[in-house]
Amino acid sequence: MSITETIDIRFPKTLREALRLQANANTRGKLLAGGTDLMVQWASGVPVPERATSLWDLPGLCEIEIRDDDILVGAGVTHAFLVEAKPIHRHLPALIAAARTVGAAQIQARGTLGGNAANASPAGDTAPALLVTGGSVLLASLAGTREVPLDRFWTGYRQIDARPDEIILAFRLPKKGTAKERFRKIGTRKAQAISKVMAASRIRIRNGVIVSAAIALGSIAPTPVRLADVETFLAGKKLTPRLINEAEKLAQETVKPIADIRSSAEYRRWVSGRLVRDALENL
Repeated sequence: MSITETIDIRFPKTLREALRLQANANTRGKLLAGGTDLMVQWASGVPVPERATSLWDLPGLCEIEIRDDDILVGAGVTHAFLVEAKPIHRHLPALIAAARTVGAAQIQARGTLGGNAANASPAGDTAPALLVTGGSVLLASLAGTREVPLDRFWTGYRQIDARPDEIILAFRLPKKGTAKERFRKIGTRKAQAISKVMAASRIRIRNGVIVSAAIALGSIAPTPVRLADVETFLAGKKLTPRLINEAEKLAQETVKPIADIRSSAEYRRWVSGRLVRDALENL
């Protein structure tokens, strides 16, 4: 029996209608956007839900708003749309670079930023780039909206801080300003690879001194992580070869990487330090 024959999929026309469906336990379904993660999971044997609520192309979720200090990116915005949205490239370059690495062109055209975040995979390509912005996630329910900081959004392996009746509306992402951003993904090949380790950084430097640093890694733990110890160590220090060496070593000493079929913990630990070095050397 095919997936389409076993799932009752609802297609609400408005956000309000979708929220009503999710508020009622009798009509609530698994939220489905582009389906690039969920459809594959269901086809591979993950239990298929009785119902699903499609958010694809829902009005209000597919927009990008450039504001004075931040950018509001709708949860339904696809990776391809992010790559094509030239006006935001200078404000969120790490996120754009991450979006370019998601699967192939077909996946980028269908997969959404909200779906990638909600899937909560440790290897979710956009997660580290979202984390370093210091931004937040906007969630909606019939009871209203609430805002969750991105550093508290992923609560465990494939777990997020969202209730069953809530829908991700958008991501509020502060602009990088004068900071420099970088994104690197290490995989077994150059394209269509699930990452072994990936890193995003947003570092502000003035007169050779690091004013602030945000560095995040993915694929090394059950959730994407910020390297808080490294960030604190770097702040206020002059950028020198010695500082870079020390930051690399500190990253390798403080990360607690997982081991799985894609990589050993030892390799991930070594690469984590090298990616911190890469971020600093490219300032």
